[in-house]
Amino acid sequence: MAEQVEIEFYLDSDEITFLEAWENKYGELNEEQLEELYQEIAKDIESKYQAGEHQLGKSFSYKEVKVGYSDYSTFNNWFLFSATKRL
Repeated sequence: MAEQVEIEFYLDSDEITFLEAWENKYGELNEEQLEELYQEIAKDIESKYQAGEHQLGKSFSYKEVKVGYSDYSTFNNWFLFSATKRL
């Protein structure tokens, strides 16, 4: 994972679920703030994953807000999130 890591959501509804929870706790975000938040989340999950503090397939939260269940795409260098656990 040497390149810059990004995050993505499997479905639009997964992203909406996260954003609603985030905005309920911290307030609305503009596009620039949203991009910064996603970069912060990517850095956080990458460091926790590499340190063995987070396992793929488990629920991941950032600043006490559930982002979703995590997965990783080596092809795209993305951490992927789903609101519900994917089998």
